[in-house]
Amino acid sequence: MSALRLGVLGIGDIARNLYLPRIREAEARGRIRLTAVSSRSGNAHSWMAEHYPDVPVHADYQGMLDDPSVDMVVNLTPTLAHASTTLQAIRAGKHVFSEKPLAASLEDADEIISAAAEYGVTVSAAPVIALHPELRRALQWVRKGALGKVAMVRARASHPGPAWDPEFATDPAWFYQPGAGPVLDLAVYPLHVLCLMLGPVQRVTAFAGISYPQREVRSGVAKGSVVEVTTPDNVQMVLDFGDARFASIDATWNVISARGPRMEIYGDKGVLNLYSRPEERPYELFLSDPATGVRGWLEYEHLYRGSLMPAVPDTPTDWSFVDGIEHVAECITTGAQPLASAELGRHILDVCLAALSSAEVGRAVEVSTTFPRSENQS
Repeated sequence: MSALRLGVLGIGDIARNLYLPRIREAEARGRIRLTAVSSRSGNAHSWMAEHYPDVPVHADYQGMLDDPSVDMVVNLTPTLAHASTTLQAIRAGKHVFSEKPLAASLEDADEIISAAAEYGVTVSAAPVIALHPELRRALQWVRKGALGKVAMVRARASHPGPAWDPEFATDPAWFYQPGAGPVLDLAVYPLHVLCLMLGPVQRVTAFAGISYPQREVRSGVAKGSVVEVTTPDNVQMVLDFGDARFASIDATWNVISARGPRMEIYGDKGVLNLYSRPEERPYELFLSDPATGVRGWLEYEHLYRGSLMPAVPDTPTDWSFVDGIEHVAECITTGAQPLASAELGRHILDVCLAALSSAEVGRAVEVSTTFPRSENQS
């Protein structure tokens, strides 16, 4: 297939650190190619001139949309700008891969999905972590019944927040305002995995508050400034997937470090712990089978070749968020539905907004949306 030509919108920390370098690396595989970027920031223009001088930079977003060399927009703008810029791209006939969340309201998410169908383009929204080989294997184990019926999951979706990050270069103030916060920024990651594992969420209960009303910025252009926190920075969520299947998620800017599993999945035949630190094994699996007497924690082995064969070394998986863009490019070519479909993105947004609503009204809130299963989820 010919390479899908990308135009990146927004050249902030996420673009510079997580996307642009990996897009250029991925070009050698032939699925995607960077042909343009767009930013109104003069700093972004000078940064691009230094790091990627061969890529045209559009100060006007519409100018990039009018560029016939752009097939898909990679939308890396702040949350509140996602819907308007994505809709503008759709109406220009461009496919879109948007950073999470898909939009800031369900009405905007509905409009995006409707417009994508009208204009015949594909829209996908981060996160895409279920494409990670280790997570994909873990999801297969669960869906194929290795753990039996999953009744309970505990997930951690917290870190210290961008103001604390000593490597964050741009002003992080918007992360702490309404329309942003750790639910929309962080809870989406375990929600992506849980929804693909257990299906749509049916209702949500949550507690939320502001633990630290002021945050001092530790690095970048806003270093030393104080951010006023006006949206909850500490949220605890309980999700009901139906059939007595529950999950809890912490979504905060208050975990400055942590050890232990990122996610713990409990079934009646086994337990699966998922880790996240580079030096840790990706998962631990406990199985209990009364019929055979097998009971205990198992260490996963990639391939056994026997004592007379040379060992195959375990090398770290080379994976990044850009794998999601390559996945969407392949789906556009084959007509398959992306793993991180716009409908899944809308459902995850619905769950996040329901959690914030639950914390305000003090009761469980129903989730109205759902999403179709993709053949890529099997």
